[in-house]
Amino acid sequence: MKKEIGTRIRKLRESKDYTQDNMAAELEITAGAYAKIERGETDPSITRLLQIADILKVDIISFLKDSPASLFAVEEPKLSYGAYATKDDVNNLTQTIKQLQKEIEKLKSQNVVGKKITTKKKIK
Repeated sequence: MKKEIGTRIRKLRESKDYTQDNMAAELEITAGAYAKIERGETDPSITRLLQIADILKVDIISFLKDSPASLFAVEEPKLSYGAYATKDDVNNLTQTIKQLQKEIEKLKSQNVVGKKITTKKKIK
């Protein structure tokens, strides 16, 4: 999952003509640390993903799906007759949901959820 998110972030960054150095400066981290996010070598926090989404002016859901989508959009299942989810699919999804719930609770306790995240510098 980390690798897919990193790839989607890279594609969105490139579509905006931003460099990794630009992003790192906006996030106040090193270019190497930012590159690790795009390569999927590090697991960015929800807060960091929100910051990246803010910089790129996209919905955070864009990192979880190949195409931007509304948080409340419901897609029809794309399963053919007889298709099923494996136990690993269900376990991976359950683990991801639990991690997101923990991050959301952590942000709620820090009174971050619902506030707009701003950066110090704007990319021009």
